[in-house]
Amino acid sequence: MQAEEESYTRIIKESQQKILTVELLSNFYNHKNLIAALIKTKIIHNLFQNNRHLDINKLELFHIQYTSSLIDLFKKLKKKKEQQYLLISDEIEINEDIISKLQIELGSSTFGEQMKNHAQIMSQKIAQLYNMLLTEKADAFSWNEITSVSNSIHSAYYREIKGEQYERLTLSNKPVYQNAFAKFERKLLGRLNIFQFRVKFLCGLVNNDKVIEVYEFRDSNDLFIFIAADKSFCFLEDQIAAGIDLSRNVSVKQEVINQLKIKNGLLTEQLGTIKSSLPENVEEVLINYVDKISSVDFVNDLQNVDEQTNILKSMLNININ
Repeated sequence: MQAEEESYTRIIKESQQKILTVELLSNFYNHKNLIAALIKTKIIHNLFQNNRHLDINKLELFHIQYTSSLIDLFKKLKKKKEQQYLLISDEIEINEDIISKLQIELGSSTFGEQMKNHAQIMSQKIAQLYNMLLTEKADAFSWNEITSVSNSIHSAYYREIKGEQYERLTLSNKPVYQNAFAKFERKLLGRLNIFQFRVKFLCGLVNNDKVIEVYEFRDSNDLFIFIAADKSFCFLEDQIAAGIDLSRNVSVKQEVINQLKIKNGLLTEQLGTIKSSLPENVEEVLINYVDKISSVDFVNDLQNVDEQTNILKSMLNININ
């Protein structure tokens, strides 16, 4: 009797340890079929623990035949999952570090305010040029305030365009007003005067350090460009601008930040599913496993080893790359 009691106590204790291991694995994977396997395993354990007249050796046999194989399979898979999880987590952390450093470098970047001031200065320059053309006076004039800004920021902010696009934008045979400092498409200069030279900076374009700035009227949707190379102004027509991105400029660093944030969002979603997603062959074996141990006659069949070999072989032979 004492030997039987000791055997019973040992098997129950070992069974509880097996259940704890399966529970830890099910917490890691959070997979519905593994949780179902845990529940069925607990039910079988409780059946033997609460019914002393049952052959306790069958509980031990159950764990040897089934639970141990299940644990071995998911422990092996867990190592691979942890490596994937760690790699993705490290990539997210590295990206976050880069984002933080770039944001510090950008600081309280005032590109928007800077270009607002730039447009105001351009308005003043255009008005000054208009008066010079109207009066034919040779007043003192300088482009330095304009060119110093575009030269200092175009590599970081202005959008790169192709040579063909640059040539298309700068090719114009329309009548112009001009003096020693600039030339204007005639219709554009009249329009600028009507709208009192109130303009907004839209975006900057660059091709091999050759700068074009795109402006829009504050009181209309018309666009015009300033070609820095020859200090010329002309309307920007839709067919000429076709295929050219005229959205507002974002710094190269800000673009990198935006891309890394999108990447981290996708990686975070991947982290959320990496544990619970199982290879197809493992999924299939797990479904068969749960179905088998859920059978009403399962306990009585435990001693029939031959009927169990297919599932056991499937578990032991799965190759976790």
